Amino acid sequence: MKLYTADISPNCRRVEAVLHHLGLYDEVEVCRLNLLAGEHLSSDLSTSNPNGKVPTLVAGDMNLWEANPTMIYLCDRAGAEGFCPTDAKSRFEILRWMSWEAQHYNRAIAEITWETMVKPLFGLGDPDETRIETASQNFHRFAGVLNSHLEERAYMLGGSITVTDFAVGAFSALVSSPQSRVPLDDYTNVTAWYQRLEAMPAWAATAPTRLMEAAE
Repeated sequence: MKLYTADISPNCRRVEAVLHHLGLYDEVEVCRLNLLAGEHLSSDLSTSNPNGKVPTLVAGDMNLWEANPTMIYLCDRAGAEGFCPTDAKSRFEILRWMSWEAQHYNRAIAEITWETMVKPLFGLGDPDETRIETASQNFHRFAGVLNSHLEERAYMLGGSITVTDFAVGAFSALVSSPQSRVPLDDYTNVTAWYQRLEAMPAWAATAPTRLMEAAE
């Protein structure tokens, strides 16, 4: 397998963390690209992913795009039943939360951090306060859902960590930074869950070396 990845992408982090958790990392040829230098625009990557985006995993004759289905593929390949259950009810829960984080929760975080962290990193101008306010309102809406869900759960699906936590928690390095301006303070269950996630060996192994490198 060959993984096109980058140090500055939360979506890459979640895939790399799964590889570490499953003990597959040493089986993968890692092609680490410098997004700031435009290396993701190379013809080599575009052959595998015409979007020119990371993460992209090449596994035999399969070119896998998008972080969440790539993580599920890796779990199923490894037979990681406890980490990514295959029974219909559990698999539905995994897919539901993965869809939710992409469409709502992490989308709001990404919109906030684009303005507060990514634009300064790329020299794209001043933050748009109107967009930050709108995204913050969406964050509050969906963070409340997550906070209630975690009221009596240590992790997304219950008492043990699953691939769902890596998906929903992908932006953990960003939300913990005051620079991000993600309004997390009122959500104590979410904050505690982020802390548990950060303590996981596979997640800790993929922490960005500098917080600014967590931005996508």
